Amino acid sequence: MSEADPPSSHDLAAFVRTVEAGTVQGAADSLHLTQSAVTKRLQALERRLGAQLLERGRLGVTPTPAGERVYAEAKIALVALARVEESSRAKGGAVRAAASHTIGEFLLPTWLSAFRLAAPGVRPQVAIVNSVSAVEALREGAAEIAFVEDDTEQQDAFESLLVGEDAVVVVVAATHRWARRRGVRARELPTEPYAARESGSGTRAVADHALAERGVALTPAVEAASTESLKRIVRAGGFTLLSELAVAGELGAGELAVVPLADVTISRRLRALRGGRSSRGADRMWSWLRDHVALG
Repeated sequence: MSEADPPSSHDLAAFVRTVEAGTVQGAADSLHLTQSAVTKRLQALERRLGAQLLERGRLGVTPTPAGERVYAEAKIALVALARVEESSRAKGGAVRAAASHTIGEFLLPTWLSAFRLAAPGVRPQVAIVNSVSAVEALREGAAEIAFVEDDTEQQDAFESLLVGEDAVVVVVAATHRWARRRGVRARELPTEPYAARESGSGTRAVADHALAERGVALTPAVEAASTESLKRIVRAGGFTLLSELAVAGELGAGELAVVPLADVTISRRLRALRGGRSSRGADRMWSWLRDHVALG
């Protein structure tokens, strides 16, 4: 065993809690694990150290002489690890975030650049996913802050900031027959191949909802989780529905065109969400978003 490959902190914590509780079940209860999970961790630690650490008896467990020595060192190691985590939080540390594709690709980079100057000790780590997955990451604790479209379900369970407004538009190639038109009506859309975002996308959900109110249901000819893929696909024909933010560069280069919908407005609000408990770094990022990005 070397410093580069120490025993697992989870195994050490299971051992320390077992010694202090006097039973494996007591340790399991304090760690919110099953008894079998704690037993596996204890066995893994004993195999790793090549020594029996606990004596199992009718009334519980007691440490062997080797276990007493390991217990003292394990307590020190766990306290040291806790101090490392606390030190990281005190300086800002990492902030786990999840963002929808539209926000993550076209708005968040600018926000993070400005935030880095205001809080250089905080290190945002962002996963770019669809809106449903971003909310799920927040709910499960995999993210401390999520950036999503306003129509995403389960938002009411979290604190919320309005961070932007957006329009979803019809996008075609600059050479498409619709490109020079002043607008198309919703009922015309099914006459062209539709390249759609994947199920779970906030962009697709808000577009489907708005069109359904006009009695229009679109069947995708192709689905893609990447905005860039959709923009490449429609260069060869058909149309897609994307955020205006996503096509600004292609519009300027004359590669794609936006066609107004004459009888439907597809708009949405963009929000930042956070749960009840977060790190100090996440608190700093949330305060910065509230002061510098939030609308109203």
